[in-house]
Amino acid sequence: MASVFASVRLSSRPSLAAVHIPRSCRSSLRVRSLHASPVGAFCVQPISAKQLAVLTHLFLTALKKKQKSAAEADDLFEPDDADSLFSDELFGLDVQQKPGDVKPSSVDPAKLTGIPPHNPNVPAPRDFDRNARFDEMYQFMKSCIADKTEHVRQVRSATWLHLFSLATTPEQLEQVAELFPKWRDAKRTFRPATAEKFGRRCEELHCPQLAIKVFGDHPKYGLDLTLEAAKPVLHALHLEHPIRDTITFSALFGVYKLPPVSSDLVCSSLLITACYKHPSHASLTIARALIQSLRQLLQRTEPASMALRDEDHGKPADKEKRWLAWTLKKIEQALQREKRDFSWLRKWRIASGYAGYTDLK
Repeated sequence: MASVFASVRLSSRPSLAAVHIPRSCRSSLRVRSLHASPVGAFCVQPISAKQLAVLTHLFLTALKKKQKSAAEADDLFEPDDADSLFSDELFGLDVQQKPGDVKPSSVDPAKLTGIPPHNPNVPAPRDFDRNARFDEMYQFMKSCIADKTEHVRQVRSATWLHLFSLATTPEQLEQVAELFPKWRDAKRTFRPATAEKFGRRCEELHCPQLAIKVFGDHPKYGLDLTLEAAKPVLHALHLEHPIRDTITFSALFGVYKLPPVSSDLVCSSLLITACYKHPSHASLTIARALIQSLRQLLQRTEPASMALRDEDHGKPADKEKRWLAWTLKKIEQALQREKRDFSWLRKWRIASGYAGYTDLK
């Protein structure tokens, strides 16, 4: 390498041409003509294979450092699910360990057919096997944080979100949840978005009791309950499960220092509906106690702010409005059966446009 750069410097010094050089030495210093190719424009003599390999290595090293710096800068402002799922940082490994000593994670090659790349920005094939993709990603994460057979790459937090999305059965979602303790053992923390996505998938896959299990045992799983994670779980519980499950989950609000259920319009209406759906002396007592707080919440909430809009269709906020429209209708019917005043509720439902919706759940 030194001889190459020395030759370049030599060719760029025209003052040497005026120096008298003995005829016997001129043949060894004769400058070769430059090629027209881009490589020849910078070289006065051919580069050997060894020199080319060194240059390539230096270029790739510099490029990798630049990309890593850019990725670290992006992580300060964006969630890492916009990037590759796996980084090049080490995960509980001595830095001196060589890549050749690492055993690859065990994945059945037959299941890799049609699996899209790890990078979520690359579109998946139309016919890719979703279960195979789930198994491949799950096995990789398991090998990193549980089996410790994958040492080179570190799992990003965004991988949880992709695993939740790929899970199609409650069993698969529970399989993912059993990795939570290993994540905590590795001194990693969960982001609020992870808890929110987990809560939504528990509702979508009709397994809210899994959410009770996970959020109810924080020392083991380490996943913090958030208000946005709690709402879909409450919705699933009030539809299909005994009232004791809804009450048990509502009690977790205090454990995680969340605002009381009675202070949130959606959560309060879900709990009241669940109490009326499973009438007993205890549940009706809870429902009637919450009715007054619900009335105060509606008085402080502008009906237009909760109206259903076409542009919100499919978004979490849109779902919550639909749940509210459905539960307020059920509460009004319950008050009507009990011959209690419901005019305040009917007035708010008409102003928000909810009175025109009848089949929302």
